[in-house]
Formats: sequence, structure tokens, C-alpha cells
Amino acid sequence: MKRVSLPTGMKWLTELTMLPVLLLLILAFAVFAPNILNPVNISNVLSQSAVVAIAAIGATFVILTGGIDLSVGSTISAGGVTAAAVMGWTGSVALGILAGLVVGALAGLVIGVLITRLNLVPFVVTLAGLFAIGGTTLLLSNGATIGPIPPSITGFGIALVAGIPAPVILAVVLFAVMQLLLTWTTWGRRVILVGANREAARVSGINVRGVETSVYVVAGLFSAIAGVLMTINLYGANATMGSSQLLNVIGAVVLGGTSLFGGRGSVVRTAIGVLVLGFLANGMNLLGLESYDQQAVTGAVILAAACIDAILHRRRR
Repeated sequence: MKRVSLPTGMKWLTELTMLPVLLLLILAFAVFAPNILNPVNISNVLSQSAVVAIAAIGATFVILTGGIDLSVGSTISAGGVTAAAVMGWTGSVALGILAGLVVGALAGLVIGVLITRLNLVPFVVTLAGLFAIGGTTLLLSNGATIGPIPPSITGFGIALVAGIPAPVILAVVLFAVMQLLLTWTTWGRRVILVGANREAARVSGINVRGVETSVYVVAGLFSAIAGVLMTINLYGANATMGSSQLLNVIGAVVLGGTSLFGGRGSVVRTAIGVLVLGFLANGMNLLGLESYDQQAVTGAVILAAACIDAILHRRRR
């Protein structure tokens, strides 16, 4: 059977393949829980999804290269704790945010170098990073919550700009910037090529190690941004605050349609995946499902997405 492809000018529609699923999900919940369509509820879902959304941006680039980053949750905590501690010591919001972002980027750099220079398996290195970064953060913070942070920044988490929560605007801007970097820059195209065919990328003269290292730096940086935002929302930070975010971050990327095998996906797809998870959790809350039921349903949905990705990957091969 002849394969039908979209015209060149319409190929952007492939980035929206999960959009009908999102709309059907919302409509299905609306039948039993009409409040899901309440503007206030929608605003709350978007605000609560901002942290996961920002961390998922970085995870998208790692997965596009065929890698994985299991240290996301620990890096979120490390970035947040560092930011809160520096803000408390210096009274400077700018220095605190900068310190948190530097810690996240450095964590990503170390992980990237270990993977690319020592040819270690990303799963093992990032799993070790999960424990090492988390343990170090817990040790340096003495297991205590670091705070409060300066009042001048705490209002950001609840601020509205034209009726839209400020964290949502931040997430949208970051999504737009990184999607442009992915599709319109040489680096972005190299990320996709490395994920699609590492050997072909190497033969064509691409510094594969450099590209792979860079995506882990990006992942660490965006995890730290998410950690800083979480710190602002909570008015403080602790070493375990990001530990529950790993499933949601990786799940959002997979649900959006970015392949775990690399070479196929985008930041736009991840944005839709974040919304699917956000409205799924919100709908289950409105229906009164217990937390363990919600975890089971979320896990099943992510597993189904991973299975579909594996089937499509075999068909493409």
C-alpha cells in the first residue's frame, strides 16, 4: 500500500496528533464532572502543570537523542534548595535564581560527560545521579526546609498577566523558544539527527559526543528552572520536593509522542503531553478517585503510550 504523506506546508500538523486525544479526554470528563470546563479550574490545571512542563522541555531533548534522564526529580530539588539558600544568605533574588540554574546545568554537564566520555549507559548514570544529587542535597540542607524566601519574588507564583497565571506565561515562552531552537537552528537539527541515526551523524561530521552532552546540560538547566519555580510556589525548598515529578516529566514527553528510541518528537508534542497528564489528574480528582487509583490509571496510560511507540518504531524499521 502506498504511504500518503502530508504536503510540505502542512507537516506541522503531525505535531498535533495528540491534540484530539486531549480534547476527547476533556470532553469525556466533562460529562461526569462539568466543573472541569470552569475557567478557574482550567487556570488551576495550567498553573499546577507549569513545573512539570518546564522540566519536560529539557527531558524532551535528552529523549530525542535516544537517551533518558532519571535524575530530573533530584535536580529539581537541588536547583530549588540552592536558590532558596542563596536568597536567604544574600537577600538577592537574582543571585539565588542564578545559583540554582548553575547547579542544575553543572549536574547535567557531569552526567553528560560521564555518558559520552566513558561510554556509560544513560539509564545507569542518571539513576546514579538520582541518588547522588538527591543525597547531596539532603546532606547539605540537613533535611530541613530552606526558607522563607524574599517576599519580592513570592508573588510571582500567583500573579496574573491579562488574567493568565505568570508561571503559565513563563512556560509558554520557554516552550516557544526551545521549539524554535529545535526546528530552526543547526544544533536542533543535529539533536534530531543524532537520535535518528548516530552513526550517520558521526559520518557527516557532527560532534555526536558534544551534542549528547549538551542535551543533558539543557535538561539539568530546565530541571533547575522548574525547581526555582516550585520554590517560589512553596515559599521555600526541601530536598525531596521534586522526587514525585519524575513519572510526570518522562510521562509527558512520551504521551506527547516523542519517541523513546530517539529521532522523532518535538517540544510542541511535549506541551500536549503535559496537558493530557494535567487534565487526566484533574478529572480523576473531580471524580473523587483515590490517590492509588490515580497512580494506577496514570501508569497504565503512560505504559500504553510507550507500547504504541515501540510498535510504531518496529514498523518504521
